[in-house]
Amino acid sequence: MKKLLIIALVLATTAGFSQDRERKQEMQQKMKQEKQDFTPQQRADLKTKRLALHLDLTAAQQEEIKKLHLEMANERAEKSAKFQKNSEQTGYYQKTNARLEMRKDYQDKMKTILTESQYNAWKENMKRGKKNKSSFNRNKKQ
Repeated sequence: MKKLLIIALVLATTAGFSQDRERKQEMQQKMKQEKQDFTPQQRADLKTKRLALHLDLTAAQQEEIKKLHLEMANERAEKSAKFQKNSEQTGYYQKTNARLEMRKDYQDKMKTILTESQYNAWKENMKRGKKNKSSFNRNKKQ
């Protein structure tokens, strides 16, 4: 009788975790869809506000970063539209090189806008985000 009770308990627990995982995946897909519906202006605003909260930015820094984020969001939207129009695939090297150059320009501009301590905190946050993203993707594949 005890063994039967233990088996039933294990099965109920497993079923509960399985349902939680499915709900979590549905929520992530819904959030991803909602995030894609943002305009470049909205993306720039949200990203700037997150940074302002995290790095304690001044009003002048917020304005400069907002302009930078808006510029980057517009550029990203243009590239996305261009990619969807073109059926030709550009080479992996070209795409990767362009993305890395864009990232380097962004990093250089952030360095000029932020103070040294803010810049170091931003870099640390970027590393942490990259680490969390890679571990999330690893867990997602399993």
